[in-house]
Amino acid sequence: MKVKVSLFGLTDMLRFKNLAKNRLEAIENTKAEKLPEYPINDLAKYYHPYKQHLLIKDIREENETSKTFVLVPDAAEGTSKLAPFKAGSYISLYVDVHGEFISRAYAVSSSPEDAEKGIYEITVKRKEGGIVSGYLLDEAKIGDKLFSTEPGGFLTYDGLRDAKDVVAVAGGTGITPFVSMAKAISEGSEDFNLTILYGVKKESDIIYRAFLDGLKGKVKVVYVLEEGELPGAEKGLIDADLIRKYAPKGKAYSVFASGPNGLLDHMEKEVAKLGLPKKYFRLEHSPFTLEGDKNVYKMKVHVEGEVVEATARGDETVLAALERTHVVIRAKCHLGGCGYCRSRLLSGEIKTTKLSKVTDVDKDLHYFHPCCSYPVSDIEVEVYPY
Repeated sequence: MKVKVSLFGLTDMLRFKNLAKNRLEAIENTKAEKLPEYPINDLAKYYHPYKQHLLIKDIREENETSKTFVLVPDAAEGTSKLAPFKAGSYISLYVDVHGEFISRAYAVSSSPEDAEKGIYEITVKRKEGGIVSGYLLDEAKIGDKLFSTEPGGFLTYDGLRDAKDVVAVAGGTGITPFVSMAKAISEGSEDFNLTILYGVKKESDIIYRAFLDGLKGKVKVVYVLEEGELPGAEKGLIDADLIRKYAPKGKAYSVFASGPNGLLDHMEKEVAKLGLPKKYFRLEHSPFTLEGDKNVYKMKVHVEGEVVEATARGDETVLAALERTHVVIRAKCHLGGCGYCRSRLLSGEIKTTKLSKVTDVDKDLHYFHPCCSYPVSDIEVEVYPY
């Protein structure tokens, strides 16, 4: 068979043959110049900063077990403004605790407008044995440096998904995302009706009391006490009957819940009795812990071409072991859902909490989430530094 090639086709073939050579020559002969700064890149960095450097501007005592920390940008470290957020979001805060950067997730209790003014507020409650909460409450001072991730989270209002009326169930410092929502409603950046059922053990456990007592209009607050009496307050535990009592009659409504995991497990059972569509129930768990063994395992960490030899206890997460070893990786939700701390298990075995969400592909490739994983043998991991 004879194939006739036109002159035009032959020219194309020669050009294709010399394509790689010509491209390399063009690259070699081109002057290296800095690429222009595109406005869209600046916007992306504003909305989704890789890291936010912060300073503690003020500390307010809420009660004997809780304090609110006012955080502002640390311009000296390169952060000039704070990322915006939707009310109900959280940040993962990195705290230098005696030379170790340890991360914890805290809901932002300030409003979206406050972020535009360069202010985040978080409220920290003392946790028994809590390394970070103990340090912040007892040792942190005005002027201390911290850093955080961008804000994020799932406990935010969406008019396309959520009902116009929201019944919020809060326990302890779980009130903080709803404080942010109440502020946003008052400022006009959010538009929905919010009824907060705030459960505490006793009256002195209420935080943001003056602010909550002053709310009106689209926001209503009902205190629910386990012990003692308070005029206008409910008594006992928040359940389906109490939600029905304060939910709008004859209208759709959503239920949001935030607080200790015991409360949230209880609410999942109680909300099931209400017969709400699944999309109308939203909650945000606190990190789960597993009962691990007391063994100390060897841990080999691959990070940017280097290998670090360390140990990991069976009763601590791999993330905690990494932070104790001064290996700082990016983490956000501390639940195993966001994927920010995604790392690779090269050898060994781990166990995870029930909230861990790893795709089937990641499972096949041995990726895992250190924030909710506990070692049960010697392990070797590959991580990505923050």
